[in-house]
Amino acid sequence: MYLRRKTILITSMLLCTVLVITGCGANTSRETVDPLPTETPEADISVTPVATEVPSPTAVPIDYKTATIKDVWGDSFYVGAVLNGAGVANEAFQELVKTNFNSFTMENEMKPDSLLDYNTNISDPQKYNENPAISFARADAGLQFAKENGLKMRGHTLVWHSQTPRWFFTEGYSFEADAPFVSREMMLKRMENYIRQVMEYVQTNYPDVIYAWDVVNEAINPGDKQPDGLRTESMWYQVIGEDYIEKAFEYARKYAAPGTKLFYNDYNTEESAKVVQISKLAKKLIAQGTIDGIGMQTHIKMDSPSLTMIDESVRTYAKLGLELQVTELDVDNNVNTEEELQAQATRYKRLFLYFKKWKEAGIKLTSVTFWGTTDDRSWLNKPNLPSYPLLFDKDLQKKPSYYGVLQDPEIKLY
Repeated sequence: MYLRRKTILITSMLLCTVLVITGCGANTSRETVDPLPTETPEADISVTPVATEVPSPTAVPIDYKTATIKDVWGDSFYVGAVLNGAGVANEAFQELVKTNFNSFTMENEMKPDSLLDYNTNISDPQKYNENPAISFARADAGLQFAKENGLKMRGHTLVWHSQTPRWFFTEGYSFEADAPFVSREMMLKRMENYIRQVMEYVQTNYPDVIYAWDVVNEAINPGDKQPDGLRTESMWYQVIGEDYIEKAFEYARKYAAPGTKLFYNDYNTEESAKVVQISKLAKKLIAQGTIDGIGMQTHIKMDSPSLTMIDESVRTYAKLGLELQVTELDVDNNVNTEEELQAQATRYKRLFLYFKKWKEAGIKLTSVTFWGTTDDRSWLNKPNLPSYPLLFDKDLQKKPSYYGVLQDPEIKLY
């Protein structure tokens, strides 16, 4: 049974300054020391581009029994969740998103393998050779839902090594496994025209709905041992070459609506090797004037990474002067006991306390998106290993983690 809620000033929620995580599961102990932020992080807030302007939160009385996430955090940054096509078609999930969030991301419906129209392309490969046919049949419902309800969306994602079909890179859009790739010049034309069509369609039919695009997703993989840290398995890398990211951002900037922010998005952004390579990439894109921010997916576990490690990486990225967005947040938890649900709520509470401190320091955190709605629909679920990583259970009821995000004083900080 979830904890009783009571009304209290939000300013009372930050009394503790040091904490220790304990209790990882029914039969194990959690020994990771994870202190609260005790100092204001330093950020270079003088570097362009200018961040999305959002007012600072005001200390007002909050009824934690009825307050929503967007009530508490919506004036500080966009707060969102992920929906797929089934969720958009479900009235209960529509209400959940409208009530609790002010933005959302489509889980798969705006990725290349959803938008590229294979049948049309293969029907006349010469006609569509440079200008690939696309279809928004799977994405329209989500965009229309946002438009009708005054919700904003993150566009996810334009260029990615995964969920981009091989035939998009081949001569004649051939589906054959050994079909030869097109030339670099042809693939650059396909890239530009794909990005142009996607952006023009959205801007024409759903103006002002998408506030940010993940232009390139997960392109850094230090394990591939490349000097620039790039992922070599990417067909974008193999066909176009090392500058494919710069070209993608160049085209995205060319066709993006004024005010739309362009992001590089990745996972494990707190790892030191990735911090180095992402920062190097960002500096290149800053020099060409095409990037607005870094998306930090933030798929984390109950014990790792430490919030201190996340904080240190954020301080480094902040010095670039870019916006930062938490784009795919969840806290993987395979134990659905009251003890672990409370520990998860504490993890979320501490993390959002860091978010508050970053904002106070002038760090340009402009959006936080949870990668899902209810636990049973999370991507983390496996056939024999369920996960409970989100803020709502399978019955769409708020979990303790929801109140941790709200900074409810009844959720422990340690």
